Amino acid sequence: MIEQSLDAALNSIINVISGCVITLLITMYRQKKKQNDALKAGLQALLRDRIIQAYNHYVQDRGWIPIYAKESIDACYRSYEALGDNGVIDNLMQQINELQNYPPKNRGEEDA
Repeated sequence: MIEQSLDAALNSIINVISGCVITLLITMYRQKKKQNDALKAGLQALLRDRIIQAYNHYVQDRGWIPIYAKESIDACYRSYEALGDNGVIDNLMQQINELQNYPPKNRGEEDA
């Protein structure tokens, strides 16, 4: 009789402890997921901003892009793309990729 009571009490304690551990693990998982989602969103925003800056500088202002800059922007784009949600950045990258990698000749130089 006492042995059954001890077994029942021990089972209850094990169930309570197991429940607490599982609850703690789930809470920790949710917290880490929330942090990872925030880091992902922040990194994606920084990469998007860098690509947009490069687009403005090279496509709109200069009309050409040096090879080293293109390689850097391509690396940013690959990371950005791996994070998902590409949207308008695909179009910007297409325009960046269409740029020549040397400055265009001035009209005055062609006539000389």
